[in-house]
Amino acid sequence: MKTKTASKPETDLKSKLQNEYLDYVLTEGRNPTSVYLFAKKLGIEEGEFYQFYNSFDAIAVDIWEGLLIQTIERIEASEEYASFSVRERILAFYYTNIEILKANRSYVSYSSKGWFRLRSNLPAKKAVEKKLVPYFDKLVFQGFETGEMADRTKISDYYQKALIVQFWFILDFWLKDESKDFEDTDAVIEKAVNLGLDLMKENSLDKAFDLARFLIGRKR
Repeated sequence: MKTKTASKPETDLKSKLQNEYLDYVLTEGRNPTSVYLFAKKLGIEEGEFYQFYNSFDAIAVDIWEGLLIQTIERIEASEEYASFSVRERILAFYYTNIEILKANRSYVSYSSKGWFRLRSNLPAKKAVEKKLVPYFDKLVFQGFETGEMADRTKISDYYQKALIVQFWFILDFWLKDESKDFEDTDAVIEKAVNLGLDLMKENSLDKAFDLARFLIGRKR
């Protein structure tokens, strides 16, 4: 079965829909009133919009997924990435992601409103987390293999979720950062990643629990 390849006119129209949507929400501060009016403004039929998206939320999802894909592809394409430790890979991810988001900061700020509230479940936010899960899962698996992360019973199941929480914390900090060239964000990335990895690796508390288990076992 042959895979259908999008023609250049189709690709151009999809990009036009994204660009016009970005321009509209950043100018008006809200989604377009309707698909009909949005399509009319672009000089296309309403049906042409639905060839690519079923709603304006779907455009937002596509934009955010594209930003994350761009981030991951860029860092994984570097020659040094294969030899990076987990700590270095996470740092590279955040520094690269912020660099890419800078070009779209106004939209990132607009579209992420309400995302940082507990239990916020907006479509684009869900799409971001869905995209992050496999990438962070790979990092956790690598961490177990290299010993950079301690494979703790039950607790280690939450490492990936902790990395996603860290992602939201850093994004929120960057959006509020007023320092020159976001220098404070660079600093908080390093501190947050170092703290997170230090908590996930084997430490004195693990050794204390291990000793306690051993002693309890002997008494039995």
